[in-house]
Amino acid sequence: MTSAARPDKHSPTGLAFATQMVHAGNTIDSATGALRTPVVMANSYALPEDPSKVSWSGALPGLYTRNTGTNQQGLEEKLAVLEHGEAAVALASGVAALHAVYFTLLKTGDHVVVANVTYEAVHRLFTELLPEKYGITATFVDASDLDAVRAAIRPETRLVHIETVANPTTLVTDVAAIAAIAHAAGALLSIDNTFTPPPLFRPLDHGADLVVHSLTKYINGHGDAMGGAVIGSEALIRRLKLDAMVDVGGVISPFNA
Repeated sequence: MTSAARPDKHSPTGLAFATQMVHAGNTIDSATGALRTPVVMANSYALPEDPSKVSWSGALPGLYTRNTGTNQQGLEEKLAVLEHGEAAVALASGVAALHAVYFTLLKTGDHVVVANVTYEAVHRLFTELLPEKYGITATFVDASDLDAVRAAIRPETRLVHIETVANPTTLVTDVAAIAAIAHAAGALLSIDNTFTPPPLFRPLDHGADLVVHSLTKYINGHGDAMGGAVIGSEALIRRLKLDAMVDVGGVISPFNA
């Protein structure tokens, strides 16, 4: 097959899923010709002769690994393809990814509707840390009860957060229905999809705005690395990168990526 005839490896429809898992986000190393992107452990990179126009708070590779590393970028491209998203941000842990969503999207006075069966760190964030430190309030509801979700919505609700399959009860929610409720109220829907990674389920295809993964779990699969990720639109992921990655610093390491 000629290079012109090859399908776009970054396209969700260009390759079969099994091939996407291998090749999406991978680039041939220009220095050595290696077919797989090498692990680039450098934390700093060569700057242009005139660095006056460099954005030190930007989120592009080739500046500083906290701003985006080479291996992080490849992982993000792969995850975006597999989840049918436009972009992704990879962070140091699943909790760092969850915190990135809340830190970026919420401010004092905002309200969140949260599934009442959720990861321990999410529960503490919304019952202690975010209310006490930032004045963000939350209502916990049975996410499988659509009437309860509707009743919990307030004028100041900015986010609904649920899990595709709740941890640890395995409660299953109607993602499309909750997305409709959230969007009708002008809120975003974020979903922790750790239990059902692609190809099992893709929340973005059913109306979710952001998908969160603890990469430490099923996506890693070997119990030897920690990581987290958020996948969604280019606009939302850019906000997460600039606010919660670059200036809070919970970036994934090159080796883990």
